[in-house]
Amino acid sequence: MAVTASWALFRGDARAIAAFDMSASGFWRSFLAIVVLVPLFFLSCLSDRKLLLADTGIPPEQFPETLYWTTQYVTLGIDWLVLPAVLAVLARPLGLSAGYVPFVVLRNWTSILSALPFAALGLLHVLGLMSDQALVLLNLVLLSVVLHFRYRIVRLAFGTPVSVSIGLVVLDFLLSIMINALVVRA
Repeated sequence: MAVTASWALFRGDARAIAAFDMSASGFWRSFLAIVVLVPLFFLSCLSDRKLLLADTGIPPEQFPETLYWTTQYVTLGIDWLVLPAVLAVLARPLGLSAGYVPFVVLRNWTSILSALPFAALGLLHVLGLMSDQALVLLNLVLLSVVLHFRYRIVRLAFGTPVSVSIGLVVLDFLLSIMINALVVRA
């Protein structure tokens, strides 16, 4: 149901918001979307691992598997929680309190739809049906589509002006990059 409603939102049907549970229990349940994200994330990570091996020339038998997978999943877990936590602190001072729960619910559930094409490309890449270069190019194109989708979700949930909406999307993106960098360094 969440993927169907997310697809309707992606197509521009704002009425699809009604399909999401915006209650307090719906808010907490939306964090369970990570259960569906984990296998999709796994496919993307397999592809990233293949790229990393090709770029570094590290033989597969010398690749630090435990470190790689631990880093990937710790990063996912932290990233999944940081933006909602940051916005919980900033929502009141920024006048975003009314849209906080809808935003988090929409962000969490639409993450599944956003991850699906990355996972599909990752699978094609791992199976050898897509080159490294094609994967990188298509991932960049998909990233721009997902960022635009996030922008539209911010606008729907918060009703913020363009500049604030762009700022929130950039905040989300920069937090993800920073989390990844910090976890990799640790």
